[in-house]
Amino acid sequence: MSRNRGITTKLGASATAVALLVGGCGHDAPLGPPTPSGATPLGGPPMTSTPPPPPGWKLQPVVPVSQQQAQDTVIGYLRRTLRELPPGTTLDATRYSGGTNTVPCKDDTTGNPPEEFTTIGDLKPPPGTPTDSLVASAGDIWRRWGWHVYERDGFYKPNRFGYAPDGYSLQIEARARPGEPPSLKATSPCFPAEIPRDRTPFPAILTAE
Repeated sequence: MSRNRGITTKLGASATAVALLVGGCGHDAPLGPPTPSGATPLGGPPMTSTPPPPPGWKLQPVVPVSQQQAQDTVIGYLRRTLRELPPGTTLDATRYSGGTNTVPCKDDTTGNPPEEFTTIGDLKPPPGTPTDSLVASAGDIWRRWGWHVYERDGFYKPNRFGYAPDGYSLQIEARARPGEPPSLKATSPCFPAEIPRDRTPFPAILTAE
C-alpha cells in the first residue's frame, strides 16, 4: 500500500511540474518577428512595408463613366510612357488574345460588384536594350509624373508599380527568362458594372503615336 501511495505521489508531482513548465512557456503574442505594416501574405517571405507616396500625392480616383473612357485613359498613359522610352519601343498584345479584360474589381465576385478595365502586353524595345534598364526607365518616367512608384515583392524582379492620383496604375515586370521583353499592364479605377461597355478595339500593337 505504501509503495503504491509513493508511486502516486511521484506521478502527481511530475504532472504538476509539467503543468508549470507548459504554463511558463505560454505567450500572449505570436512567436517570431512581427509582420511589417503594409505587408500582404503571398505564400513566401513577408513583403516589406510600402514606401510613402511622394509629397503632395493624394489618391482621388476619377471613376470612368464608360469602358471607352477607361480604355482611352489607359491608352493615353501607355503612349505617354512609350514616347519617353527609347524610340521604336512598342507594346505588343498579340499573344494575349487582344490584351484587354474587364474583371470584378479587387477580385470581388459577390452580387454585382464594380469592375475594372485592364490591359497587358509585351514591352518591346529596340534590339540591344537591356531589360533591367527598361524596367527602371519606366519607373523613373512615372515618378517624374508625380506617381507613387516602387518595386514589390512576390513578383519577378526587376519590377515597378506606378500609381496615379486619379486611380489608374501601370505595372512593368521582368519575365521568367532573362532577355525576354517585360510585360506592361495597365488598370483603371473601379467603376459600376452598369456603365456602357461598348468600346473600340484595343490596338494589338501600340506605338508612341
